[in-house]
Amino acid sequence: MREKIYKIILAISLIVIVVASVNIFLLSREYRAGINEYENLEQYVEVVEEPIETDKAQEELKSEVKESMIPVSLDIDFDELKNINGDLVGWLYYAPLEISYPIVRGNDNEYYTQYTFEQEKNSSGAIFMDFLNRTDLTDCNTIIYGHNMRNGTMFGSLKKLLSDESYVEEDPYFYIFTEDKACMYEIASIYITNEESDTYNLIETEEDQKEYIDYILEASSWLWEKEITPQDKIVTLSTCHGLHSTNRTVVHGVLIASEDR
Repeated sequence: MREKIYKIILAISLIVIVVASVNIFLLSREYRAGINEYENLEQYVEVVEEPIETDKAQEELKSEVKESMIPVSLDIDFDELKNINGDLVGWLYYAPLEISYPIVRGNDNEYYTQYTFEQEKNSSGAIFMDFLNRTDLTDCNTIIYGHNMRNGTMFGSLKKLLSDESYVEEDPYFYIFTEDKACMYEIASIYITNEESDTYNLIETEEDQKEYIDYILEASSWLWEKEITPQDKIVTLSTCHGLHSTNRTVVHGVLIASEDR
């Protein structure tokens, strides 16, 4: 009897191992397919200008930013990208974390959690804008979502900003390029929250914006020493904090420069 029970337990254990191995293989294959797709999309984007990484250059950059200078320039073939996916709204770029992805906006906030830019079903999903936001980035708060991939792709690297402040200290600027303009954002707030928090409010009035600014600065682990006014435009980058977690890693950037393209 004991031998029979042992054999049953052994058989069940082997089945569990096989199923787990198959799932790992399929997930790894999905990850690789997602990586390959976004690597292929890089042929439509070229970084043609980026700031010199020296202390002096950074100081000069900080002073010149007030004159609305965009120090990074990307040559983006929007026509070809739109041929691939008409939901394209822009391109997100943050060099320190190797974030360089197209941004899409769908008809809801679910589709692009499971479909890539090329609209292939894949758990990597896409970087996407909240479907209630305007695509011209003129909302008080524009929310952009992406998966926290274990391999660090998509928004998987955002969590590094929580544990290592040197990233933001050395380069606090990320960029969004649309067909019409280039926008430069300075990181003002970084924190962990949950999916039901006020972080995901889409602001409609200046009074609401003032309360929102107070909220994100109080929640932040990053010390922001400048003023944010209700007239300022904010972009929120959001990703899951962990597998099956309702917590979210959030990075807020304040628009400090915008130029027509």
